[in-house]
Amino acid sequence: MGADCRAAGTDPASREAFTFLVVGLHNSKESAGRLVDDVTIVAPWFADAAERWSGVLAPFRTKGESNLIHPMAPARLFDPLVATPARGAPVVVFTTAGWSRDGLDMARVQDFGTGVAAVRISMTAVPGLRSQQTFFLPGIIALDPPTLTFWDDGASLAAWAHRQATHKRQMDRYRTTGNADRASLTRLTALRSSGTWYGRDPVAMARAHGLDGSDS
Repeated sequence: MGADCRAAGTDPASREAFTFLVVGLHNSKESAGRLVDDVTIVAPWFADAAERWSGVLAPFRTKGESNLIHPMAPARLFDPLVATPARGAPVVVFTTAGWSRDGLDMARVQDFGTGVAAVRISMTAVPGLRSQQTFFLPGIIALDPPTLTFWDDGASLAAWAHRQATHKRQMDRYRTTGNADRASLTRLTALRSSGTWYGRDPVAMARAHGLDGSDS
């Protein structure tokens, strides 16, 4: 379980925040679906949340490594399971960054974290962005911290990822300074969705629900 401590302005070690992430890897969509059905049984405190969204997500593009499955042996998280979704379909992006525990230099960690905060600030009013979060998992950086973003479609994501100045600068700095030892990127599509996030289904087609201004 991760906590969005940056948005809450809390100490990451406290794991206190307003927004939380519970992520799991399942060997079948049926298993994941059962967790969505029984989420308040598995995690009773979910019932007290002001808002809750659960989804079954399948990766269609992956690269890089993370230690979320094997903490002492970082490796590729996923293989693509589905085809790239149709043009205009919503996309969910899950990223991680991590550091070797041997000779850990906290200055590098802080430098990378400063860049992440800058990117988050720069994402105000980004076209096609539905929401953005960053999380700390138990142990702060013992497990690679993830980010989660929801997008209207792949085109909106690509336009931001490759052209937005702040994000591009931080990606360039990662490649040139090595301020993290590894990173991973996973793009996912929703097989199932339940609940709302910021008042709506975050993986619903925009045009089908009038979210692009085509309907009133």
